[in-house]
Amino acid sequence: MSNLILNYFLVSCILMFFIMNNVKDVEANLTPMGCGGSGKDLFMGGCGPDGNKTCINEFVKKRGEANRPDSCKCDEFSIQHLCLCNSNC
Repeated sequence: MSNLILNYFLVSCILMFFIMNNVKDVEANLTPMGCGGSGKDLFMGGCGPDGNKTCINEFVKKRGEANRPDSCKCDEFSIQHLCLCNSNC
């Protein structure tokens, strides 16, 4: 019985490894945000109490102050959050 539990645990760890590596590949292919446009990106963690502010801060950290969005919408997906942001310039 304990071998069965150990096997399930190992399979779960391997599956999580493949999922986490796939998430990194998705992050690299998300759309850039230009002036007057919109952008989306995937970040680790949750949206927090103010998802708009969380996403704006994440965009600035990753893309620089020049790419600061004006507003964002934050959607949580378990251990990650997706930011959909707009920039009016």
